[in-house]
Amino acid sequence: MKKVIFFIAVAVTILSSCKNVSDATVEDIQKACEKEDWCTAKKMCEAYMNKDRSNPVVLKCLGDAYLGLKDSAFAQYSYDQAVALDSMYVDAIIGSADVLMNGGSAPLAISRLRTRMEYIPDNAQLHNALGCAFRADGNVNEAQANFERAVLLDPNYSLARKNLAIVQISNRDLDDAILNLETVLDENPNQADVYNYMALAYVYKSQPEEAEKLFLKSISIDEKYLPAVENLAFHYEYKGDLVKSKKYYEMAVRLGSEKAKDILKSSKFNKK
Repeated sequence: MKKVIFFIAVAVTILSSCKNVSDATVEDIQKACEKEDWCTAKKMCEAYMNKDRSNPVVLKCLGDAYLGLKDSAFAQYSYDQAVALDSMYVDAIIGSADVLMNGGSAPLAISRLRTRMEYIPDNAQLHNALGCAFRADGNVNEAQANFERAVLLDPNYSLARKNLAIVQISNRDLDDAILNLETVLDENPNQADVYNYMALAYVYKSQPEEAEKLFLKSISIDEKYLPAVENLAFHYEYKGDLVKSKKYYEMAVRLGSEKAKDILKSSKFNKK
C-alpha cells in the first residue's frame, strides 16, 4: 500500500511540474533564471512562446537559458530577437555583446554597443559592457575610460567599480585600485575575487605580507577559488617557503589547475 501511495505521489509531482512549465508566467521564468535552473527556464520560455512570441523579456530569458546550457548560437539569436522587439532593452543588448566577446568577436561587440549607445548615451551598464569589450580587445585605455564613466553615472555600481580597479591594477595605478576595491568590499565583504585582486595590488606595491593576508582571506571565503590558491602558492614559492607552496599547488591541482601540476613536476618540489 505504501508503494502505491509513493508512486501516486511521484506521478502527481511530475504532472504538477509539467503543468507549471506549460502555464508558466514571465515571473516564473525569471525565477527559474535567478535559480540558474536553465533546463526548466528553457522549457518554460518555449511553452510561453507557443502562445506569445512578442515578449522581449521571455526572449532575453531564453537567451540566458541557452547561454547557461552552453549554446552560444541560440543564445545570441534569442538576445538579438529580444532587442529587435525592444531596441532599448539594455539587458538583452548586453547579453548579445557578452556572447560576441566570449566568442572572440570583441570588435563586433564594441560596434554594436556603440550603435545602441547613440540612443541610450548615459547608461552605466552599457558603459561597463563597452569597457569589458574594449578590455577583451586589448584596448585598456578605452576600457578604463568606460569603466570610469559607468562609476561616474552610478557610484554604487560595484561591478563597474571592480572592473575599473582591475584595469587600474594592470596600469599600476595601485592606490586608486585599492580604494575602489575597498569601496566594493564595503558593500559586500564576502567576495573572494575582490580580496584576490587587492592582494595582487599589494604584490605590485612590494608589500608581500599584506598580499599574503589578503590571499588567505580570499581562500577563507571560498576555498575553491582557484586564482587565489594559485597566487598564494606562487607567493610562498617566491618567498622560499616550499612546504607551504607545495601545499597550495597541490590544492590547486585538486581544483583542476594544469599549471600547478606542471610546476609540481619541477626538481625543487621533488628533492629527496
